[in-house]
Amino acid sequence: MRIAITGANGEFGRGVLEAVAARRPEAHLVATVRDPDRAADLAARGIDVRPGDFDEADALHDSFGGADLVFVNATFFGAAPELRGRRVENAIRAAAGATRIVLTSWPSPERTALPSVRNYAESERLVQQAGPAWTILRLGYGIADALARDVTWAREDGELVAPAADGGATPASVADLVDAAAATVVEAGHENACYEITGPTAIGWSDLAALAGSLDGREIQYRAVGDDEYRAYLAQRRNLPESAIDTLLALYAEFRSGWNATPTPVLGQLIGRTPLDSLEAVRQRVPA
Repeated sequence: MRIAITGANGEFGRGVLEAVAARRPEAHLVATVRDPDRAADLAARGIDVRPGDFDEADALHDSFGGADLVFVNATFFGAAPELRGRRVENAIRAAAGATRIVLTSWPSPERTALPSVRNYAESERLVQQAGPAWTILRLGYGIADALARDVTWAREDGELVAPAADGGATPASVADLVDAAAATVVEAGHENACYEITGPTAIGWSDLAALAGSLDGREIQYRAVGDDEYRAYLAQRRNLPESAIDTLLALYAEFRSGWNATPTPVLGQLIGRTPLDSLEAVRQRVPA
């Protein structure tokens, strides 16, 4: 079986590649990357490294050539949504000759109003219409990092300031998300399935404040603020540009809405063990 993993130079793509290699050592693995020179270590191990720039639609057909399964890793959040949407569309169309496409998506994209991820719902529709069997992984890669940033700032400020009200989130550990993705790649029975993957527990910002305090051996409280006060905080204390501030305020509006507050059992079912606790998932992403 020939399995193509895209984005194999990034944290998530490389993690999935390694997990698939461990689970299915006999498989012919194809690592597609924007810069093959940065994947020399993979080539030295006998992994088939191919150029895989999602902006190069025609070249992607060659990169995925002969693949039975293509893992389309759409976890690159730095790009504008319209740009990411076009790139993911290129990858899906190029993978149409495979038997199955596994696509990473965003939690509940049909419910989110977050502008920066609005392309995911359309990417899901595209993969379902592409022709091969498909598997959609709605996973919140990046949520633990967003919450870890709050913990880091709380340690610097002595309090956790956020416009999250009494909202909650269900972050999952990166390692568990990687294992879940790899399981759907190598196992049968995931054809035409859409998985809503969360961490095992819902946590709130008081929990994050307590985590910050535990890391420093002191008490840190959560202070809920409104959008205007938080905008001023981000501009003055954090020196963030308006575009970044708008993105963060939109994310907190999502958390307040309950969009990511309900855990599902899917992660544990996919990895076959108890997932790492959600608060510990955040702690692992807090810089030392």
